[in-house]
Amino acid sequence: MAAAVAPLVLTAACSGGSDAASGDDDQLVIGFALSQSGNMAPFDVEPGNAALLRIKEINDDGGIDGKKIKVISKDVRSNPDTVGTAATELIAEGIDLLVTPCDFDLSAPGASVAQASEIPSVSICAGDPKMADTKTLGDYVFSANAGSDVEGSSGAAWAYEKGWRTAYVLQDESIEYTKSAGRYFTAKFEDLGGKIVGDDAFPGGDNVNISSQASRLKGLSTQPDFVYVASWNPGGATAIRQLREAGVTVPIVGPAALDGQVLLDVVGEKASDIYYTGFACYVYCTGADSAADLDAFVKAYQAEYKSEPASSYALLGYNMVTALADAAGKAKSFSGGDLKAALEGDGSVKTPIGDVAYFSKTCHKIIDTPMTVVEVADGAMTFAGQQRVDSIPDVGDGNSCAS
Repeated sequence: MAAAVAPLVLTAACSGGSDAASGDDDQLVIGFALSQSGNMAPFDVEPGNAALLRIKEINDDGGIDGKKIKVISKDVRSNPDTVGTAATELIAEGIDLLVTPCDFDLSAPGASVAQASEIPSVSICAGDPKMADTKTLGDYVFSANAGSDVEGSSGAAWAYEKGWRTAYVLQDESIEYTKSAGRYFTAKFEDLGGKIVGDDAFPGGDNVNISSQASRLKGLSTQPDFVYVASWNPGGATAIRQLREAGVTVPIVGPAALDGQVLLDVVGEKASDIYYTGFACYVYCTGADSAADLDAFVKAYQAEYKSEPASSYALLGYNMVTALADAAGKAKSFSGGDLKAALEGDGSVKTPIGDVAYFSKTCHKIIDTPMTVVEVADGAMTFAGQQRVDSIPDVGDGNSCAS
């Protein structure tokens, strides 16, 4: 995994210093508290690089109404305690806005620090809906993701539309994202009329062994139409490989965190009849959602970092900056309250996958975007279509985005 991740490269701005913030609105100062190492690096590095690429493009094009974006970056090393410390240091250096890691558990300490200072914080791609409900961590906290509620619900709707009526849920318990993905998948599938015929759990992490869970599933007298694996890579890919090795042959569906080359590398030739709901399909994908803007993004990323993005998570960082810059251009000032108000009314922005609607006063995440369904067959990935859901089920967790 470490070999597959390039370091976060600060090409878009200066490093921090005593002159980091000007004390006025001459520039927008964004603090990046992301992981360049540890288990979250595969989900932070590429979105972070893509965000910096977009900042460079905006600055080269004149900035936000002539005002440049400046970045101060700190490596949080996939450590929650370090995220809180980094947020404190970045706020002391005068940032206007904080970007936190691609995970609720990891982002929470930094987001809480920013909330206390009334500075908006945006997770670059945390999926758990608690990152966006305005109540769990506060009303200055946002996420630049559609969320695991949308991912789980989209997977359920897509499977039901295929005619699959029975599902077995294999739940990774390692992080809030995976737990909420499984929860929302189950609720949506049952709301549609599907039946959950069984479920099991595993602890996730770096050393996944689901031999007993696979045996129980394989031993069912009637196999389900498919298995929903609520997990994230590389543990999710390992679990899928072990299911196939145990002789479980039914289709497998999962959330966006199964996306990317890692899945193919881990599952290998046994990677078939696997589907997940991601954000786009490019580079490693055949029959992809081909669009000139998406192709241009991939080429620009490759030119800047000498490698193609390994998953669609990179696009979330790129699109996030577009949304942040759009909001900052509408804000009365770059003060925390004015930026928050502008973010809450941001509306749709143009991205390489079309118009994406960001944020509202009650839902601080992407509120309208199609999910891309990717099929894995014979060790290769193929674009299988797009899926939208008209509603997110109420699972009793206070999710203000579920409506």
